[in-house]
Amino acid sequence: MGVFTILTRCIVQPLSVVDDELVPKVGMTFTTLEDAGKFYRNYAKAAGFSTRVRCTNRKGNEIKNQLIICTREGKLKSKISPTEKTNPTAGLNCPARIYIHTLKDVGAWIISKVVLDHSHSCCPSKAEMLKQHRELSMSIRRTIENNDEAGIRPSKTYQSFVAAAGGHRELNFIEKDVRNYITREVRNVSEQEDAKEFGKYLLRMKEKNPNFFFELELEEDQSIKLAFWADARSRATFEYFGDVISFDTTYNTNRYNLVCGSFVGVNHHGQSTLLGCSLMKNEEIESFKWLFQCWLCCMGGNAPKGFLTDQCASMKRALEACMPTTVHRWCIWHIMKKIPSKLNGYKGHADIEQQMSHVVWNSHSKDSFDRYWNDFLVNFGLADNKWLSDLYEDRHIWVPIYLDHHFWAGMRSTQRSESMHSFFNKYITRNSSLIQFVKQYDNCLGSREQAERELDAADFHTVIPCATKSSIEAQFQDAYTHAKFREVQAQFRGKANCITRLKNSALGYSVYEVGEQVSSSIFDKFAVTYDSVAAEVKCQCLLFESRGILCCHALSVLSFEQVSQVSPRYILERWSKKVKRQHTHIKSSHDEPLMEPRSKRFDQLVFRSQNICEFASESEELTAILHRAYDNVMAEMEALKAKRKGTSSLSHEDANLESVNELQSPPRIRTRGRPKNRLGSKLEKQIANATKKKKTKVLSELMRECYIQINLFDVASAAHSNYSQYQGQVINYQLRVTAAGDNSLGV
Repeated sequence: MGVFTILTRCIVQPLSVVDDELVPKVGMTFTTLEDAGKFYRNYAKAAGFSTRVRCTNRKGNEIKNQLIICTREGKLKSKISPTEKTNPTAGLNCPARIYIHTLKDVGAWIISKVVLDHSHSCCPSKAEMLKQHRELSMSIRRTIENNDEAGIRPSKTYQSFVAAAGGHRELNFIEKDVRNYITREVRNVSEQEDAKEFGKYLLRMKEKNPNFFFELELEEDQSIKLAFWADARSRATFEYFGDVISFDTTYNTNRYNLVCGSFVGVNHHGQSTLLGCSLMKNEEIESFKWLFQCWLCCMGGNAPKGFLTDQCASMKRALEACMPTTVHRWCIWHIMKKIPSKLNGYKGHADIEQQMSHVVWNSHSKDSFDRYWNDFLVNFGLADNKWLSDLYEDRHIWVPIYLDHHFWAGMRSTQRSESMHSFFNKYITRNSSLIQFVKQYDNCLGSREQAERELDAADFHTVIPCATKSSIEAQFQDAYTHAKFREVQAQFRGKANCITRLKNSALGYSVYEVGEQVSSSIFDKFAVTYDSVAAEVKCQCLLFESRGILCCHALSVLSFEQVSQVSPRYILERWSKKVKRQHTHIKSSHDEPLMEPRSKRFDQLVFRSQNICEFASESEELTAILHRAYDNVMAEMEALKAKRKGTSSLSHEDANLESVNELQSPPRIRTRGRPKNRLGSKLEKQIANATKKKKTKVLSELMRECYIQINLFDVASAAHSNYSQYQGQVINYQLRVTAAGDNSLGV
């Protein structure tokens, strides 16, 4: 007992040297309880410790008194032995505290008790590293939020703050605070509120632009089963680029295992453009039917001419039911990618893959494909292979020669849809919420719009020079966008590899054989017909029919015929830079962040002050004027704030939507693998405890006295350890709810 008393007396530390004005004293009065707490926190920072509220006594809803203590008060009594417990602890029974109570008659708060002594060392120079004294200003928080939405990693965001401040020591927060703010505040959407926020997002978009379209299919428990939405710009874009659509559902990255499907078209620059997005709980035929019907309704009931998907039987059946007149095409890339896995068991599988690719890509007629395919099966003994037999039965929806007489805008695979999905991969993880996903979809829409605007401006202000003296090339130069004109120029350059020979001619109708040299000794031969009366040229390669670009074989024949201008039918408006398209005047929908009023006012002030600061920074005189203005304004605002202290205001929006508030998130899907914080079963715990007791019984009896001594010295050593306890912040957001008169979730 004597040793313990000596140790206790040794660890009591005197008060650090602090300005007397900051030291709390009995009898000090404050206007509000918040002012008293702030005063004690400022003192704690100057003295080198941190504080917390120990207890608060209330009478009804009114606070009567409060006890604020040092965070190192108390001591955790753990049942785990010190040899096994390695996590740091902060409690050292520190007595430092202040007691505050209200004065009824005066309406103020007074300090009635003060204890300044500590049971541990206080270091003012390290106080800034304590959690309580680290803070993120509003400017820092808004930057973190914007950077997170843009996909900038927290480490890069923190390094930008360090660079702007001039070093780590100049910041009053650490990188962990940035990460905690993102995790706890920016991305902290509970599973219960996630679906509601998703529904509110759709309604906000509808309020901003009535042409925003969405539809939801719900389960019996009101959880989301299917969802589809498209903004006003996407719906207007369909009018010009809705002839060929790529749809893909190979992307799945959210906490509910909902499959993302995107409708993608090709614009006049050859860029991918989004025409709608969906989330699906399953990939059954009825789900695809529901989705395709929603999409058709959204686009005015106009089915596209061509629809490109992966090799999915459910999609095929749904498309046949919903769009019977649309030409359906399977992604050839997915099919060809399966060859190694499907034919790997055969001898000479590498030769099989090479020969199959040759048959698929180099057949220039249906008859030649059938002949080459049969020879391929016989030569490699694959006639009994079911996979190849099924592919042959479905050849009309994946083999190029069966499909290229239709227009596909250059698409043969769903990689355009997959490239859209890769955009999300930069910002979304499998633990992402629905509201995070739709925000990134907004960003994707915005990036696609901006890319189109940039190329439109380049087409308007610049000209790509012609590569030849051909007047036909000049014709395309004047009409086509830069991206498509470059494709035309590639075909003009390809004319140098072509040899044109007239086969026969009668009454203005000529048949040519054009040999294209593809290597030093290999020529591919194509039949090209030219009708001089109708000014019509057709090539066996079907490049114009499938891509809307005249091939080098046709251009070679036109040159042979000395044609100076092609018929307008070969200059598609789809690729024209002169067409004024309505969708270019519509902005992509982008959700405004649901910020508290103070954050909105802050952003507005920062935006306006940037121009002022930029102007004032031109000279020292202008900078001095601005500094004086800042001082005067600050003094005026502080005076007004002091006068209005104690008053409060509350704003809200009278809106209510029962259908959205009843929305439930789908059940969260847990991925495979043992979680890091695995608790184990009750049986496992009982077995582990029994084994542990048996092993430690003898040791605990022999070392009991040693443990007592170790614990005594641990108290002394812990008094000098660094303090590094982190606590999470909680910020309450006021959510905005919208009203509607019906229970329909489709618009």
